[in-house]
Amino acid sequence: MRVPQNFLRYLELHENSSKRLLNKAKCLTSREIEISADPDIVHIRKMVYNVVTEIHRMRGFVRLKPFGSHVLYGYLRPKHKIGSQVCDIFARRTPNTLILLGNSSESWISISFGDEILSINGPGLTEGLATIESVLNCSSYREVDIEKIWKSYYDSQYSPERRNIMAFHRRMPMKTLNSAGLRLEKNKNGYTLEDFFDQECR
Repeated sequence: MRVPQNFLRYLELHENSSKRLLNKAKCLTSREIEISADPDIVHIRKMVYNVVTEIHRMRGFVRLKPFGSHVLYGYLRPKHKIGSQVCDIFARRTPNTLILLGNSSESWISISFGDEILSINGPGLTEGLATIESVLNCSSYREVDIEKIWKSYYDSQYSPERRNIMAFHRRMPMKTLNSAGLRLEKNKNGYTLEDFFDQECR
């Protein structure tokens, strides 16, 4: 079944979630939502799928950069209210490391200690990084240029014969690229590895 048992949690995170829909969904099981043809329930099912899909994509597409030795941060501007959930997923992947995700207007911070996760919401990503810098005094950190590393990888893998923009955008829609702040993937020029080395030698 595609509808998770805890579907109410996902329905609540949808940008258009309402008390009416939540009250209706509380009386249903995940199986009923999965197989029903009732228009309201079909709408609820689509909302749950949309949230689950966005969480799945963001956990795969968001790029984390180091900030000091115990902090990773990345850009995230989700359509639904999933920022905290995605941040918690990354925190579980890297215990004892502070994870900061955000954009210009809001941010989410999570850190995992054993089985516990501490999470808070905050202002924009820039303000969050400034606060962490002042608390941890990590102004001397050397930021790894993740974009350059990814560009090297993409350029080395480029093959004109395999280029299929339509297939690419079926897997990575533009709204997903924007939500995760991915700029390199929007590059339609398709630089080759040779082009990359030419640029590096200049």
